Order: sequence, then C-alpha cells, then structure tokens
Amino acid sequence: MTIDMTNNRVPYGLLTDEEKAALHEHEKAGGGFLYTTVSDTYWRIDCEKCGWYPNYAYRTVPLPKTQDVIAWEKLPDWVEWVARTAAGTSWGFECDPTPATGWWIMQANGEARRIDDFPGIVQIGTCDWKDSKQRRPK
Repeated sequence: MTIDMTNNRVPYGLLTDEEKAALHEHEKAGGGFLYTTVSDTYWRIDCEKCGWYPNYAYRTVPLPKTQDVIAWEKLPDWVEWVARTAAGTSWGFECDPTPATGWWIMQANGEARRIDDFPGIVQIGTCDWKDSKQRRPK
C-alpha cells in the first residue's frame, strides 16, 4: 500500500518508518516536495534534494500523469486506437472508441480485441483509464 503524503503536517522526525519510506520513494521517482517549519505559516517549494530535517514537515507534490507506451509496430494494421479499461486491460480498436462505465464502446462497426495478453505490447502509464485513449501515429 502506498502512503499518501500530499497533505502531511507532521514533522519528519515524528513520522513512522513507513511514512519516511514513502517520502524517500517519492524523491527517488523524481517527485517534488513542499516543506514548512514549525514557525512558518506557509509552505515552500523545495527545488533541491530534501535535507530531511526533523523539525520540517514535508508534503509530496504528485508526479505528472504519464500515458501508456504502445508498441504500435507490433500491432496489426487494423488497430487504429488503443485504450485501457477501468479494470486495467488494454484493447485495440479499429474505430474511435467512446468511454462508457469502465469500458470503451465503438459507435461504428469494427474490430476490438484485447492486446495486453502479449508481453511488450503495452507499458501501462499512470494516467486514468479515461485519459488512456491513443490514436496510432501517422
């Protein structure tokens, strides 16, 4: 389970080992931070590596969301669109799909097949499934 540290108010020195580990993992992933001291009434942006001072409270700034990486050259030519469902499965579509409840539907007749059963076709990003739709590059 990932610990959400975006609203943290506890000084670093009073955090649990798991909370400290969550901050360090965020730093390793290239994420940013806000920090404040006990005497400050505002949060500062930390552009450098954190000093992890015991009396500073640190908050993580969420990492930007990333798109799925599609190996288009490995897909059949009829696959014009790729999108991920709410369940996390990736599908190839012949026609432009529209989001439904956790799923994608096509308004026109065409093929749709699951494409993530084979390794190396899709590398899942961090964007929401509704933002995962991509069209084959020309």
